[in-house]
Amino acid sequence: MSQIFELPDKPAESLERPRGPAIVIAVTASLGILADRAFPLPLDLWLGLTSACALCWLGLYRGKRGWPAVLMLVLSWFCVAAAWHHYRWNCRAENDIANSATNEPAVACVVGKIIQAPWIVHQPASNLTSWQNPDQTCFLLECRSLALNATDSLTVSGTLRVSVQGAITTLELGDLLRMTGKLALPLEPSNPGDFDQRKFLQSQGVFSVFRTDHADGVEVVGRERTVWDWLLVFRGGLRTRAETLIATWLTPETAPVAQAMLLGSRVQIDEETRRAFRESGMLHVLAISGMNVGLLWSWLWSLSRWLGRSAATSTWIVLIALPVYAMVTDANPPIVRATVVAVIVAFGKLLGRSGSVGNSLALAGLSVLAWNPTDLFNTGAQLSFLAVFAILHAMQWLSLVRQQTEVLSEEAPLPDSYLTALGGKFLRAAIDATVVGFAVWGLTSPLIAREFHLVSPVGSLLTVLLVLPMTIMFWVGYSFLLLGVVWSSLFGWLGVIFDQFLRGFLWSVHTGARIDAGHVYVPSPPLWWLTGFYALTLLPLVVMKRSRWGPALSVRAGLSWIVIGLTWELVRPPERGVTCTFISVGHGLSVLIECPNGRTALYDAGSMVGGASVARTISQALWTTGRSRLDAVIVSHADGDHCNALPELSRIVSPGGLFVHRSFLDWSQPPVADAIEQSSRSGASVRLLSEGQSLVLDPTVSLNVIHPPRDFRSSQDNPNSLILSVEYAGRRILLTGDLELDGLERLLRSPPLHADVMLSPHHGSLKANPTDLARWATPDYLVISTPESGAADRLTQRYGPETQILTTARHGSIRFRITPEGELEVETFKQTRRHR
Repeated sequence: MSQIFELPDKPAESLERPRGPAIVIAVTASLGILADRAFPLPLDLWLGLTSACALCWLGLYRGKRGWPAVLMLVLSWFCVAAAWHHYRWNCRAENDIANSATNEPAVACVVGKIIQAPWIVHQPASNLTSWQNPDQTCFLLECRSLALNATDSLTVSGTLRVSVQGAITTLELGDLLRMTGKLALPLEPSNPGDFDQRKFLQSQGVFSVFRTDHADGVEVVGRERTVWDWLLVFRGGLRTRAETLIATWLTPETAPVAQAMLLGSRVQIDEETRRAFRESGMLHVLAISGMNVGLLWSWLWSLSRWLGRSAATSTWIVLIALPVYAMVTDANPPIVRATVVAVIVAFGKLLGRSGSVGNSLALAGLSVLAWNPTDLFNTGAQLSFLAVFAILHAMQWLSLVRQQTEVLSEEAPLPDSYLTALGGKFLRAAIDATVVGFAVWGLTSPLIAREFHLVSPVGSLLTVLLVLPMTIMFWVGYSFLLLGVVWSSLFGWLGVIFDQFLRGFLWSVHTGARIDAGHVYVPSPPLWWLTGFYALTLLPLVVMKRSRWGPALSVRAGLSWIVIGLTWELVRPPERGVTCTFISVGHGLSVLIECPNGRTALYDAGSMVGGASVARTISQALWTTGRSRLDAVIVSHADGDHCNALPELSRIVSPGGLFVHRSFLDWSQPPVADAIEQSSRSGASVRLLSEGQSLVLDPTVSLNVIHPPRDFRSSQDNPNSLILSVEYAGRRILLTGDLELDGLERLLRSPPLHADVMLSPHHGSLKANPTDLARWATPDYLVISTPESGAADRLTQRYGPETQILTTARHGSIRFRITPEGELEVETFKQTRRHR
């Protein structure tokens, strides 16, 4: 028999729906920003609409027209937010330095002032030497003048992002510089899923970049500091003292993580540790946000009360300390949001008014959007607000359940004892942590999957298991930081304790990342599915927030939508035809082959820019096709710029097999040894291919090896390149690696082989592309995988007007699709077009 519970009666005033004006304004402002991003109107038009709506509101308000007046007021806020976004996103001064920049870097001399403390970017470890892969010094420069030649100089404005090769430690905020280097527009993405540097910098009000290859190109000509600059210098001094304290008392393994957790600086963390935090689902610990603010609040409050301060004094300490901490940690959107909420709640306590947490959260959102409206599209800010939303509603659901439990316990009371009460508190805390952890994980995982292609179920479990140790660890860390900065010789020993906590925490993170079922890399969920998921899960929580059925309906709706999405992926037919995509990887090569039956192969995976970054580029290109696995990887030869991405790529997508020529098995070359070792760890078997053999992935597609023979071995790597012919529906795509010298001579002695598409050997070098090769293959399309935008010009004469030359430098990734009817379609990522 079911039991009907009745909640205890409450005073009528407690049942009144709390007012939330900030919620309405925040939602309206968000919609206005979205409207301008989707349909940008001129700034004057947005301002005119704002004035018209405001005048209508004033007239209706004086006429005591309630709802029409409210509607006009809401519309005026809508237009204000749209205008503010348009100003920040699209508008710049007529003499902005970006108006003199182009996609092609141009030599220029710039004079300006450093407006942000310089920072040094340490390059990740790679097979390159230090001079090939140097550290970089980066800063923002407020421009004053620009000279593009020896005679003319322009007065300019705007902000530049400057990068200088080498670590320069003498530059300071407020320095006036004269720099010689190359001015350009920020890079656009070259492949599907690539990081968009242009949009990222545009969201910060930066429209152009400047690069100089040597420290001698930077000359300090003076110094100019305002009051605000001196405040930033003071803040920088505090950070430097804190960073020195951490580096002195912590070990090299834990110090970079401590700087990220306490100061918000993650530039020193190596890629392996970053990957462990991502795959274990604990990356949020490194990003200073609401969790850090909550722990700092509890630490400050507890410390103040332990020292005998009153509740009011303790609240004032929290109220002052939190904004100071946010300023020291760079004031990123998550910590601004958390700090604003905390300050509002603390100030409400001082006034004796609790207020609505939802209204406080909306006010925090408005503060973030007022500072920078483009943060509405910032994934970190979105995840932060989603997490807080999940926490609030999980705690509300727990409160409703607890009220029902209290009614039940009154009817059947349990024996009262100290141990029973203590056990109940621990059990209640464990249940609360579990429910909140799963709520946050469930609500944020779809967005994480779309943006980072990663789902980490182990993260919710680790969050629950480590909640108590992490709380103690952060409290010790804050004590060490505050007291150590004041008197390091007396309180530095706290760093030793903090270091031990960090070691244990890092061990847990790395252990969680090593669990096979703890994380999985996935393709991006489509936008329609993501929108439907959040609509179905959030609406019940908002509409039925006072009912215990809201969370239950939200969970059921979300799970049902997940089933619908998975079913759609299973029944969706694969794309008809064969697709061959030449991925833009700089000076390197990677070609993705998709077969009609859905199986995939990759020809080469490497670049001079470094294997780890190229592995992520290749993975992004694979995920955008809706696939998450490579069935085969074919490596042409043993050069690092063709195989150095394989170790990291094998960890992410677990290829089914590695296919090479026997000349590739040169264990003296580190890229080869690393590629084979990591591929074997991931379960990929190594198989040998040679001339005359074929790789069967799809019965309708022929992947034939036409060079080298089984016993061929040149003294150099390039002539050993494995040449692959992809044939389907009467069309042929020829992949040539770095073929040259005696390998190329042998190929040209074989019967001619017409190619509809041919990869230019050795990145378009003249030595590897003689006129004889053009006559032998007579390609309709020639693709050059290179970072040189002018590479096509030097080959035009050799291949003639019948061959259309495309380069990854100019066109980005290049996608060829052969239909079942034998039609050839071409799409370029930067300049999308189709050919037949």
